Amino acid sequence: MHTIAEETHRPRGGPSAPRRGRLALSAAALLAALGLAAPASANGRFPAAGLIASHPSDPSRLLVRATYGLLSTRDGGEEWRWICEPVVGFGGNEDPMIAFLADGTIIAGIFDGLSASKNGGCDWSFAPGELSGSYVIDLSADREDPSRAVLVTSSGLGAGRFLTQLWETSDNADSWTKSGADLPEDFLAQTVDAAPSNRDRIYLSGRFGGPDYAGALARSDDRGATWERFDIPGSDDKRLPYIGAIDPADPDTIYVRLDGDPSDALLVSRDGGQSFATVFESQGDLLGFALSPDGATVLVGGPQDGIWRAAASSLEFTQVSGVGARCLTWTDAALFACGDEFVDGFTVGRSLDEGASFEALLHLDGLCGPIECAPESGAASTCTDLWGATELTIGSRQCGGAVSGSGGGAGAAAGSGGSSPEPAEEAGGCGCKLGAPGAASADAAAPPGGRRAIGLALSAAGALALARRSRARARSSARGPAKGAR
Repeated sequence: MHTIAEETHRPRGGPSAPRRGRLALSAAALLAALGLAAPASANGRFPAAGLIASHPSDPSRLLVRATYGLLSTRDGGEEWRWICEPVVGFGGNEDPMIAFLADGTIIAGIFDGLSASKNGGCDWSFAPGELSGSYVIDLSADREDPSRAVLVTSSGLGAGRFLTQLWETSDNADSWTKSGADLPEDFLAQTVDAAPSNRDRIYLSGRFGGPDYAGALARSDDRGATWERFDIPGSDDKRLPYIGAIDPADPDTIYVRLDGDPSDALLVSRDGGQSFATVFESQGDLLGFALSPDGATVLVGGPQDGIWRAAASSLEFTQVSGVGARCLTWTDAALFACGDEFVDGFTVGRSLDEGASFEALLHLDGLCGPIECAPESGAASTCTDLWGATELTIGSRQCGGAVSGSGGGAGAAAGSGGSSPEPAEEAGGCGCKLGAPGAASADAAAPPGGRRAIGLALSAAGALALARRSRARARSSARGPAKGAR
C-alpha cells in the first residue's frame, strides 16, 4: 500500500542521481560488449510511446504519440501506420498533447500553434489568427460534447512574465475564440481541463512567480471571465502540478500530480482546490494516471512502481500489475497502457480487467509503414521519404511478415547473437498485427534469444532518456475517452 501514512514511516525508493549514472554506464558497457548500438529515433531519443488518444465514438481508432511520430490504427490495433512529425508540425524533443474531436478531427498542441487534421492524419494545418505561432501548452476535449475543446497558450514577455490565455472551440476545431480574461503575468500554465459536469468550470495548473514560485490551480466558474487562485501544498517550480482528471460527476473533485525528483505524488481535492490531500507517493516517475469513465476507480503507474488501483471513494491503493506504465488511457472499451517493449513485452497494451493483465496491442517493430493517403497529401509527400530511417530504428516488419531493412533496428537486432528472427505467426500473422492473445502480463517474460540480451541493455540505456523526456506531457495520459488518454 502506498498510502501517505505508510510513506511517512519508510524511505522512498527510486534511484538516486549516482545510481542512475551507474545504470547508464552499465547499459553502455553491456551494449559495447554485445557489439550493438542502441536504437534511436530520428531526433536521437529512445523509441517509446508516451500518450494514447481514443476516438470518442469509434473505439477501433487509436492514436499513439511516440518519440518517433504518431502511430495510428483504424481497426482496433490489427494494423498500425506511421504519421511523421514534420507533417504535423513538430520535431526534436517536443511531445505535443493530442486529442480526437467528435467528427474525427485530430488536434495537436505544439510550440508553433494548434495543428489539426480533418482527414485522419493525412493533411495538417495550423489554426490561423492569434493562435498562429502561439505555444499551445495543453489542450483538452470536452467529455460530454467532444465537438468542443479548450486549450491554453503562453508567450514569454520577458522578466519572468507570460501572456497566458484560454481558448475554446465548439465546432470541431473549425474556429477558435479567446475565452475570458488573460491570466496574471507571473503565472506559468502547465495543464488545462474543463469539468465534464459543469462546462463553466475551468481549471488550469501551473506556478506563480517569485519569491516562492508557488504551484497552484487557477479556477474559473464563468468560462474564464474571472479566475481564482488556490495554492497547492508542497508544489513549486521544482515540483510542478499537473491536472490528472476531474471527476465526471463532481466538478469539485480534481486529481493533481506533483512532478518531483526522484519521486512524484498524487493529490486530490474534493472542494474545488481549496484543500488537498496526498493519496499516493511513488517510488519513481509517476507517468501513468487514469480515472475510470464513471469516476469510480483510480489507477496510477510508473516504471519503478508498476500499476496501483484504488476506489475513488477510499483512495486506498493496492498494486495490481508490475507493468511499468508510461501512460494510461481508460475508455468505455478498455484500459490502454504505454509499456517498455523489452520489460513489459509491449509498446501499447490493452487490459480488460482494470489493469491486472495486458495483451500486446502494438510491438516496437509493429508499424506497417506510413499512413496510407492520397499521393497529393502532405503525409504522402513528407512521410514516405522519411520512413526508411524510422523503419531501421524500430526494426519494422512489413505486413507480409518479412523483416524490413538490413539492420540497426531493435527488431533486426533481435535476431542477432545466433537467434533467428521470430516467426511472423507469433506476432499475430505479421510484425504489424495484434500480438498473441494474453501476450503480456505483470510477469511477462523477457523476449527470447538475442532479444533478451539486447532488451536488458536497451531498457537500461533508454531509462535515462525516457524518465524525464516528457514529464510535462505524460501527465496528460489519463483524462477520459474524449481526451485521448484518460
